[in-house]
Amino acid sequence: MAGRASRRSWRWEAAQAGSLLLMYLMISPFLVHSVEIVAAGLGGEPAGKPYLFVQADLFGNSAMVVHATAGVILTALVPLQLVGVVRRNMTMLHRAMGVLLLGCTLFASVGGLAYIAIRGTVGGPVMSIGFALYGLCLLFAAARLFQTAMEGDRPGHWRWSLRFFWLAIGSWLYRLHYVLWYLATGGIWSTPDFTGAFDRVQNFAFYIPYLFLVQVWIARRAQFRTCPPDAATEALPQP
Repeated sequence: MAGRASRRSWRWEAAQAGSLLLMYLMISPFLVHSVEIVAAGLGGEPAGKPYLFVQADLFGNSAMVVHATAGVILTALVPLQLVGVVRRNMTMLHRAMGVLLLGCTLFASVGGLAYIAIRGTVGGPVMSIGFALYGLCLLFAAARLFQTAMEGDRPGHWRWSLRFFWLAIGSWLYRLHYVLWYLATGGIWSTPDFTGAFDRVQNFAFYIPYLFLVQVWIARRAQFRTCPPDAATEALPQP
């Protein structure tokens, strides 16, 4: 019995490590692109990213630089917070990264919301609404994550960490959707000014469906835990 549990635990840890490596390979192009945005903003070269930066617009450009800088740190570090070894055996590192990520969330959200308020978005009002709502959701999830940590509410902290994770990688998911869509369809219903049917759906589809799926997963997991334990429920990862 103990041997089977040990093998199951080892396989779960190996699967986590493999998933983490795969995820970093997938998000690396996005991280490089984000660093290029930050470099263009800090280097005073708005012409390199004309859809984001405007010559002599200090406040709008600064808001985007703050948003992009905090966003790249957030996307790069948040996957590590869900790794079991880090949570269980590296508590101080987990907490330190948590504080850093909450700070990055504050800067990314406020910077993005300020940019939308100052300049709007390239896709117009629908994109501005979708992106502003996303920023508010991310900020709220971070606040609840901090609150549950301070209260010592481990189950609540775990639930909000899942919601926060999918929101934190939302910018990458947004671009991933476009890559997959263009590969599958050649880009139908998508326009250069981001006002096509697919573009409008995308303004909300990179975070709302994921929050819904996380909620379903949480509800199903809670349902399993109300039943007598068996081989299936015992195999579920513990927070």
